[in-house]
Amino acid sequence: NTVYLIESGVPAFSDVPWLSESPTSGVLPVNGTQQIQVTVDTTGLAPGVYTATIFIITNSGRQPTLSVPVRLIVPAYYQGVNAGNGPYTDLAGDSWSADQEYASGSWGYMNAQARAASTRRPISGTEDDQLYQSARVDPTEYRFDGLPAGVYEVDLRFAEIAGGRPGGRLHDVIIEGTLVLPAHDIAGEVGTFAADDHVFFMPVTDGQLNIRLVDRRGYQQPIINAIQVIERPDR
Repeated sequence: NTVYLIESGVPAFSDVPWLSESPTSGVLPVNGTQQIQVTVDTTGLAPGVYTATIFIITNSGRQPTLSVPVRLIVPAYYQGVNAGNGPYTDLAGDSWSADQEYASGSWGYMNAQARAASTRRPISGTEDDQLYQSARVDPTEYRFDGLPAGVYEVDLRFAEIAGGRPGGRLHDVIIEGTLVLPAHDIAGEVGTFAADDHVFFMPVTDGQLNIRLVDRRGYQQPIINAIQVIERPDR
């Protein structure tokens, strides 16, 4: 009735079906380098948090085994919105849907008079210029229906593409009843034609996420360029 654990120096590991690497073996010259491409396949995985470790076994006398921890988050809900424009896939591989007006049971912006704006000028502070070169002007709110209860990462992306000066466009941003950006001044923060990103973690308990953009009298109307909503089972 005794169990002995013996440290052999060889790590015990098993294959992780959702994780693969390429190449899986090779020979390096002294001081050589080799990039290893890691691929994750979430097909069939239930929402949740998954962990694994990649072991690199070498004949190095100083450090024969290298370990690289991997953490995978599979959300129960994901929605990207390319405000004021069509579908887009960014450089990280994330998809952003074409903007749309809200309909019950789906997602979209409120205020039928909200218009789209765009520019061809490059956007500083990002490599995904196309995501910031369009905007929805004066949406009173974006609503997202059918969300499982939990904590959500809400990624709001702005850019002043109308050439507005600092202090010319001030608006409040309220998520789930919480004021997260009071008197938000895009040009005042980053200048014009520049990416201005803000990330918030908000609990949702009623199945609907509400993002309100409230204008301030005497200032230009609110704008938003992109929204990403991701359920975070790790929070």
